[in-house]
Amino acid sequence: MLWLSIHLPRLALEVFGADPDHELLAIVDGQQLIQATAGLKRAGVRPGMRIPAAQALCPQLILRERDTRAERYRLKHLAAWGLQFTATVSMEPPETILLEIGGSLRYFGGLESLTARVRAGLQALGYHYRLGIAATPTAAWMLSVAGDERPVLPEHSLDRRLGPLPMTLLVSTAQHHEALRGLGVETIADCLALPRAGLGRRLGQTLLERLDRALGRRPDPRRPYLPPTAFRSHIELPAEVEQAHQLGFALNRLLRELCGLLLGTGNGVQRLYVTLDHLRRQPTLFELGTLEPSRDPDHLMSLLRERLERVELPAPVIGLGLEARRLQRLEQRPMALLEADAGSGERHWNTLLERLSARLGEPRIRGLSSRAEHRPEQAWQYVPPGEGMAAGDCLERPLWLFPQPEHLGVQAGLPVWHGPLVLERGPECIESGWWDGGDISRDYYVAVNPAGARLWVFRERREPRRWFLHGLFG
Repeated sequence: MLWLSIHLPRLALEVFGADPDHELLAIVDGQQLIQATAGLKRAGVRPGMRIPAAQALCPQLILRERDTRAERYRLKHLAAWGLQFTATVSMEPPETILLEIGGSLRYFGGLESLTARVRAGLQALGYHYRLGIAATPTAAWMLSVAGDERPVLPEHSLDRRLGPLPMTLLVSTAQHHEALRGLGVETIADCLALPRAGLGRRLGQTLLERLDRALGRRPDPRRPYLPPTAFRSHIELPAEVEQAHQLGFALNRLLRELCGLLLGTGNGVQRLYVTLDHLRRQPTLFELGTLEPSRDPDHLMSLLRERLERVELPAPVIGLGLEARRLQRLEQRPMALLEADAGSGERHWNTLLERLSARLGEPRIRGLSSRAEHRPEQAWQYVPPGEGMAAGDCLERPLWLFPQPEHLGVQAGLPVWHGPLVLERGPECIESGWWDGGDISRDYYVAVNPAGARLWVFRERREPRRWFLHGLFG
């Protein structure tokens, strides 16, 4: 087995959408700073400081209470995103997820190729991260927290590679910290050099068992992450945004999380819901639909950008959310070369319709479909694009009907339209509508004029039995 640990050392800051290089933002837990942006660190503010000391160094300091709920929520979304690389994902709160990637290496073209894709994805999501790779999940976690990104493959010695790491990585209590200092133990190597029995008496068996799991001497089972059946994520913006089109960057980050989940679970989405938060106002809501389920982040983002162009903001936006209430199974249809070419036209057509719907609004884009109705004027209906009755056996009908049938002149008992007509086919009797006051009684014919135009004409079955032109064949 081979484990990849993704550690997010700035997650407490990132859940607030902070710009780590420029904002003067610090996260506090109680009266102590636990995270600070680079801008604060340049002013001398460091994690571990008490609030008054930090404020004395930087009066412009902005304090936010740590939001552990938001951190866990974001970690869950990252775990879902990780499913695109492996089916075995585990959470290691508060800042880490673990991926078992041994079975995925061949599919992704090797370790280097896989980690390159992971890095590119994390950068697109906007996370500051550290990776760790080792044969056990605990060892991978330790390496990522320590910032040692050199892989420890199964054939390498875990003892030698973990030896220089600080023993404090495995210690969670002040009592253990004091005991380690008393023994002069600073690194994993220091601990391994001491008699095990004495260490067990001084430090307890729990710590030694954790060390054994890291070194592969004891099983290190992990609870697998179970993906959700829906998606909902939210991000606070670092500054107020007054123009809707400026929200694309933040929205793209949420969309990348969603598409990672979709790719890992084999699903797609056909409808997205977006929430734009305002200060002391009701949120702005809008939704986006597609003709078929998709998990292509670039395609979905292009549609969202089109939709954002139509959004009028009643007030600046301070945060935004993305929701997919239904994840749909995305069928993988292997296609031969000719089948792929045949399907490309339909895909391009669907893309055009989706972009028009996003730009103009779904109610303004309609398709046409037949109805179970004999009267030609009422045998069609507007439907959402892609919906309607399936094509089947049907009588020959013209593509275009006139809004109102056009009265025709008659010569020698036959109708005339740019010359005398020759009746090719018919009559087809249509009598219907007596129950709703719109009754008709007609004999329809397919006719041709001297110029070769094919027409759909009818003659009234009741007096005065006039001729009419009702439609044109293409």
